[in-house]
Amino acid sequence: MATREGILDAAQACFHEFGVAGTSLAMIGERAGYTRGAVYWHFKNKTEVLTAMIDRERIPFIERLRRTTSSKRTTPVVDLRSALLVSFQELAEDERLRNMMEIMLRNDLSVESQAMQELQREASREELAIIAAAMQRARDLGQLRPNVDVDTVARIISTSLTGVLYSAMLEPELFDLQRDGAETLDAIFSAFVLPGVFVPGAPPEALPTEDEA
Repeated sequence: MATREGILDAAQACFHEFGVAGTSLAMIGERAGYTRGAVYWHFKNKTEVLTAMIDRERIPFIERLRRTTSSKRTTPVVDLRSALLVSFQELAEDERLRNMMEIMLRNDLSVESQAMQELQREASREELAIIAAAMQRARDLGQLRPNVDVDTVARIISTSLTGVLYSAMLEPELFDLQRDGAETLDAIFSAFVLPGVFVPGAPPEALPTEDEA
């Protein structure tokens, strides 16, 4: 029986090469080395394939991000910075992750792409809430500058890092994911976080474990 992971790998390759609208379940099955019926065994349609493909990469990221809000730790800024830096490192080093991001940042008028955009909106709201919670934890610990609005900081972080991702995809010779992601993140934190809470330019520190969540 066709493996689910093999189908998702084939789907990602097809979506990246031909676009969402230009890819069929038959093409995915052929790329995976299976029949279209084998694909239907796991997925009803392309939207289900897209959802599973995105969730496969997104869930580990969200779980890592969520641990930065832990009430058991006193370093939410360092933890959030480290989690995001590790994510940029993974994107820079993992072609599969980069291809998925490119698929998500593209747009066409297909029903599946519209469904993918809704998934992105839901993901964005969840990520914003987690980042705001981490910054709220930092504010409770007295680590933010006076009168900082945590929701504003969350939006600035999200939109700025999305810009880095898109720029690196559009102009890879001019923009570097790890370098520009780190510099952008440090510039934002420096504007809202008190001096001494984190060290700009420092490598990521050990991330919170599940026990510390």
